[in-house]
Amino acid sequence: MVYTHIMRVSVYKDKIIDVLGKNHLMSIAQIHESLPEADYSTIFRNVEKLLVEKIIKKVNLDKEVMYELTEEGHDHFICDDCGKVESIHINQDKINLKSKNRISDITVHGICENCDKC
Repeated sequence: MVYTHIMRVSVYKDKIIDVLGKNHLMSIAQIHESLPEADYSTIFRNVEKLLVEKIIKKVNLDKEVMYELTEEGHDHFICDDCGKVESIHINQDKINLKSKNRISDITVHGICENCDKC
């Protein structure tokens, strides 16, 4: 019985990685919708394990928590009008911040190309 539990966890970790590989950002609820055969708590536990293993990362977008596969140099642009989120790449080495903190994610707000045309 213990062995099946361990297998189930491993299988769902792989399925979560596959789902996030096909979708840029997803909430736990969206991941669960993509894997309806799993309990919500199973998805939650596996997401937490993947975070600890640094396979995925948590991204706080305003009031919403989303998850994505970990990728170096990967940041986010959020349109203030329509809420669209895009992946952007910022060379963090060239950003002059008056801080010695290590930056893990930068979120940029603005107006997307489509909204700017309106």
